Formats: sequence, structure tokens, C-alpha cells
Amino acid sequence: MAQQSAAAEAVPVTTPATGARDKWFRRTLFIPPLGFLVLMTIFPLLYSLGVSLFNYSLGGTAKFAGFSNYVTLFRDPSFWQVTFITIRIALFAVAIEMVLGVLLGFALHQKLPGMGLFLLIIFLPMMLAPLVVGLFWRFLLDQTFGLVDYLIASVGFKPIPWLTHPRYALLSVIIVDVWQWTPFVVLLTLAGLGTVPPDLEEAAELDRASVWMRFKHIYWPHLRFPLLLALTFRLIDTLKLFDTPFILTGGGPGNLTTTLSLLGYRFHFQFFQISTAAAISWVIVIIINIVANILVPQMQKAPRGSEEAVDTGL
Repeated sequence: MAQQSAAAEAVPVTTPATGARDKWFRRTLFIPPLGFLVLMTIFPLLYSLGVSLFNYSLGGTAKFAGFSNYVTLFRDPSFWQVTFITIRIALFAVAIEMVLGVLLGFALHQKLPGMGLFLLIIFLPMMLAPLVVGLFWRFLLDQTFGLVDYLIASVGFKPIPWLTHPRYALLSVIIVDVWQWTPFVVLLTLAGLGTVPPDLEEAAELDRASVWMRFKHIYWPHLRFPLLLALTFRLIDTLKLFDTPFILTGGGPGNLTTTLSLLGYRFHFQFFQISTAAAISWVIVIIINIVANILVPQMQKAPRGSEEAVDTGL
């Protein structure tokens, strides 16, 4: 009896008042992160949206203009040129990164000697700041004293104006972006391949399954989510690309390497047309949201399990 009474005294008694205090305390824990989110994200977005609806320039007065800034942008042929250039960079760069990243991921998935050092070399560009990468490649591709043109001239060819010729400037921006961010796709590919059960790979080897059958029934169910994640992040990041073209070419020659982010920078800091710059930023937000609304639902779909690969005879 004494033990039972001691155990009863040890059990805490939860009253309605105590439960209400605990519930209130748990809710208060959300206040700091929500406040930080509102202060650092939501407020700047709403403020830039408000600025885009006014005719406002540095040192001038703000007059409500509605959507006239957007109408002016959409009627400007140079805006559409820059938009198509941004989309072209995003599509070509991300497509190359996805293909190279998957191929390198499968190559690095093989457990070979010295793979750790090779992985470090592969992932190094992704760890560098975009400013450092841009300056590094600007020196490499310089027509006068760059290492790339020096090697080209050493084998008897003429130096290539990588950063000043209309034919090569856009290609240079794509090359630098691919060099820096292909490791990101490699990383996610290796993460997906690491979840493939070894017995499925052994069964496919014994059954002499073709490369396509192995990829479709064994690897793709495990790679679907990480590759869609890589595609989403890279498209979003490339559509708002600023650092690489700004440092490499400054958006030139002409506007041939100018992205939407760089165009917004020019309107804000060179032309002091702050409302137009805010409107451009919201065009970027709309484009990114369209891309996210297309790709994110695809990631949320449940991928086929590896049991289906077993059922197919692999």
C-alpha cells in the first residue's frame, strides 16, 4: 500500500489550466521565427510590390501609377529580349547540368580507389562564392592574358574573344554556370543512388538486364525525387542569375548576356528608376512561381517503389 501511494504521488496531475498553459507556451515558440519571416521576407516583398505600383525615382516624389510600369515593360522590346536571354541561359545551362550531373553521378557511384579525393575536386566549384568563380573565369577567358586562349594559341589556333564577341559571350556565361553547379546535381544523384538496394543491382546483373531497363525499373524510382529537386532548385536559381553575367561580361556585348536580375540592377542603380526595377523583380517572382507550381507537385507524387522492379523480373 505504501508503494502504491508513493507511485501515485510521483505521477504528475495534469489539470485543464496546466494543459492550457502548455498549449499557449508551444504557440509562443512560433512567434520569433514567424516574426523573422515577416520582417525579412514578406515585408520586403509587399514593399517592393507597392513601389512597383508607383512612379518613383530617386530624389523625386512618388505618384500612384497602378500597373503602368508593367505595361511599359511589356511594351519594351528590349525587356522581352532580356527575358528570352534569361530563359535561354536557364534552359541550356540546367539541361547540360542535369545530363552531366547524372552521368558523373553514375560514374562516381562505382566504388573505386581514390574516389574520395576525386569527389572533393568535383564538389569544390559548388563551395566557392559566385564572386570568386566569376573573377576566376574572367581571368581564364581573357583574350589578352587568359590561360584558355594561351592554350588555344599554343596549338596553332587564333585566340577566341570569349567575353566580347556576341557568339561566345552567352556561351561563356553558360559554361561558367555549368562548371559551378553541375556538382550540385552530382551530389543529389549520388544521394539517390545510395538508396538503391544492392540486391536489386545484383539481380539485374545476373539477369543481364539492359542499361535502359536498369535505369527505368531500378534507378529511376530512387532518382526521381532528387533529380526533380535538383531541376527545381537549378531552374529557380538560374532564372534569377546575376553574379556570373555581371562579373564576366557586365551584360554585354550590348544586352546579349543581360538577365532580368541584371536589368533590374541597371534600372535601380544606374537609371534610378526604382519603380521599374521593382516591377522587374516581380516579373522574376511570377516566373519562378510558375516554374515552382509546375515542378513541386511532381515531387509530391509518390514514386514507384523498388518492389515493382522485382515484379518485372529484374
